[in-house]
Amino acid sequence: MTYYPNYPSYPNQPGYPAYPGHPEPKVNPAVLVGVSLWRLAIVGCALYGFSDATGWSANFEGLSQQASLATAIVYTGLLLYPAFTGGRRHEPRSPWLRGATAVLLLLVAGTFFGIMGGDFDYLPFEHVYTPLIVLVDWMFVGRSQAAAKWWYPFSWIAFPLAYLAYFLAAEVYQYLYPFLDPDGDQFAAMIGGLLVGVIAVGYLLYGIGKAKGAIGGGFQPRQHGYHQPSAYAAPEWTR
Repeated sequence: MTYYPNYPSYPNQPGYPAYPGHPEPKVNPAVLVGVSLWRLAIVGCALYGFSDATGWSANFEGLSQQASLATAIVYTGLLLYPAFTGGRRHEPRSPWLRGATAVLLLLVAGTFFGIMGGDFDYLPFEHVYTPLIVLVDWMFVGRSQAAAKWWYPFSWIAFPLAYLAYFLAAEVYQYLYPFLDPDGDQFAAMIGGLLVGVIAVGYLLYGIGKAKGAIGGGFQPRQHGYHQPSAYAAPEWTR
């Protein structure tokens, strides 16, 4: 067997680098089922919150509603992801989309309670339960969080900025979020403060992901496209 000195040894687990002739192993079926059911619950929370607020017929303009719908779409994609990897991975190697979704939902919750003085009983799935369950997903479910790059928190403002562009273009401020009136004296300061807050929350999530990786072994990105050999080949590998 050929020796590859530049490739480190990793456990023969899903998501770890692989070596020639040894395909990446499949995720444990119990883990796959558990993660899939969990993410199905996230989709259910997001869709229920969206339905509760809109009735599927009106009130689509709010950030809360659009964030809930985006969450349902993202986590439906994550739910189906194992089908496209043959069961070898239950999530993409990059956690960017999960992080961006978590930041967006925390912005929803923070704005609702911190700026608007929201009531816990008003559309709780949009403002409490869905943000909370997605935060728990980032903190405790999956392994890719540890692969987050230092610059991800800056790029996670993409979703809030996209909504801001829509908010201004559609003149949503005329009937929603009066504190974001572009003609107001505090508009620029408010937008700046919200963006700084989003980045700060992003770095909190980044730190949580790195801590989870340090404690639990974390996610090891693919290196050079090779997989470690199975256990029976290990003695020969060291020759």
